[in-house]
Amino acid sequence: LEVVDTGGHVLGKVRAVHDHGAGDLLEVGVPGVSQPVLLPFTREAVPTVDLAARRIVADPPAGIFPERADD
Repeated sequence: LEVVDTGGHVLGKVRAVHDHGAGDLLEVGVPGVSQPVLLPFTREAVPTVDLAARRIVADPPAGIFPERADD
């Protein structure tokens, strides 16, 4: 699934979902970045999962995703 922020900017694509017992994490591959980002799979950080559109809307905590050049 594609991951976009609340403004519609593409953040990346989900590579995996990890369950470590204390809460799920989404592993998101970010274009141009070698290391994936781990996003908490909570209602606060991921308010919308639209399976029909194959899209996740994320409102990640500050500093999780690298700054975009267009910011």
